[in-house]
Amino acid sequence: MTPAGVIDWQHHGLVPLGYDVLPALEIIAFKGGNKGYTASPGQRRRYLAVLDDATLNATGQPVSQNLGAYLLVKALFFLALMRPTDPSRTDKHLKWQYRRHLFTKGLEQHERTGTVDTALFPGLEEFAAGHSAGDHP
Repeated sequence: MTPAGVIDWQHHGLVPLGYDVLPALEIIAFKGGNKGYTASPGQRRRYLAVLDDATLNATGQPVSQNLGAYLLVKALFFLALMRPTDPSRTDKHLKWQYRRHLFTKGLEQHERTGTVDTALFPGLEEFAAGHSAGDHP
């Protein structure tokens, strides 16, 4: 940890405190929620409480106040990983559409409430069903 933040070894640069650990349970939604693991609301609350306790002791501020902003950055990151592909590659194209939907939904939530609640995101299967039925942007 440095006075400016922490070193993010994956992305090779300084990031704000909590950038990688704070949204760890929330990014399950960006992977479609179908990877065989989920976090219950209680687990998410306890996880945030422990992180807030640690950062309150270290910095005097709860790190959870940044969760919405960090999730928007993560949503954009996951979207960028799935650059638009040839629509004939339906699996990749659908996943990109899904991640674009999550980014848009997260942005709307953040503008309205100042946070992002990934529990309100549809799973990939739910999105795919609506997508094939024409219920998509």
